[in-house]
Amino acid sequence: MSKGAEFAELGPKVPTTGLLRNGFQTLPITSQGLEDGNIFRISGDSSRGIEAFRLGQQGIFWLGVSNPVSTDIALQDNWITRLRLKPWWARPNLEYRVPGETQGTGAGNFIPLDVQTFGLGEGGLGSDNNRNVWIPSPKRLDITEFNVIVPPPAAVVRTSDSLFVDDVWTLDLRDGSDPAYIAHFPAPQAVARWVTFTYPIMGYALGFTWEATYAVVQQGNNPLPQVSLTYTVGTMG
Repeated sequence: MSKGAEFAELGPKVPTTGLLRNGFQTLPITSQGLEDGNIFRISGDSSRGIEAFRLGQQGIFWLGVSNPVSTDIALQDNWITRLRLKPWWARPNLEYRVPGETQGTGAGNFIPLDVQTFGLGEGGLGSDNNRNVWIPSPKRLDITEFNVIVPPPAAVVRTSDSLFVDDVWTLDLRDGSDPAYIAHFPAPQAVARWVTFTYPIMGYALGFTWEATYAVVQQGNNPLPQVSLTYTVGTMG
C-alpha cells in the first residue's frame, strides 16, 4: 500500500541557527551568459558543501527573483524586464560524492580520483565551472517524419528523432519601482516575483548561469539580478 508523497524538510538551512535560508543572493556578473558564464552554485550551504540532493528525487522549488531598481544616478529607473536562468547540475563521482567535495571542505578540492575522472577543468579550478561535472537540464523534442514545421526538419521515415535542447527558466518581471507592486511587499520583505514548481533532480547540486533584458539598453553597470531558492526533495510515493 502506498504511503503517499514523502518529502524532506525545507532547505537550505543556515548552519549556525538551523533557520531556513530564504534571503536573496546577487548573481555575479561573471555568471552572465547562458553558455559561457561561470556556473554559480545556488543550492546547499557552507556546512554541507556542494552536496544538496540525491539522484532520482523529485524537487519542489520556491524561486524568487528580486528586481531592485538601480540607485545609480546614471542608471535611474533601469530594471530587469526578463531574466533567463540556465540550470546546471553537478553529477557525482564514485563514493556517493560530488567531485571536489571531501568531508565538507567545499568546491575546488579535487582529489586524485576526481582529476582522473573529470580533469581539473577550466583554469585548473576543480569542480568550479568544470563542464565535465556540471551538466545542463535537457528538454527532449520528439521529431517525426510527419513534422511539417521547419526548422527542425522531419525525421527519416519510420524513425523519431529526440532533439535535445537545454532548459532555461525564464521569468518576466515588473518594474520594481511601481508603487502598486511595492505595496504587496511591506518592509522588510523584498519586492520580488515568486514561482513554485516541481522538477526532477538531475545532480547533487544546482547552479545557474544567466542573462537579462533591461528596460534601458546600455553598456555595463546594469543592476544585477537577485535570486532566492528554497526547496524540499523526496519521492511521490
